[in-house]
Amino acid sequence: MTCGMCGREMTDEGIQKACRGCAAFGGCRLVKCPYCGYEQPQQPGWLKWLVEIAKRKQETKR
Repeated sequence: MTCGMCGREMTDEGIQKACRGCAAFGGCRLVKCPYCGYEQPQQPGWLKWLVEIAKRKQETKR
């Protein structure tokens, strides 16, 4: 997932570490960028799937 503020790619591990200190204990449905602290809605599962397919197609074109 890419951060909407700083544009850096966030990993699931980085998101989990950044969200640990939240009082909502992960129930807010937002993810926090581990680099800049920007919070944004979680990426839906279907969109993650679509992004992965697009990345694979880009890699095979090279």
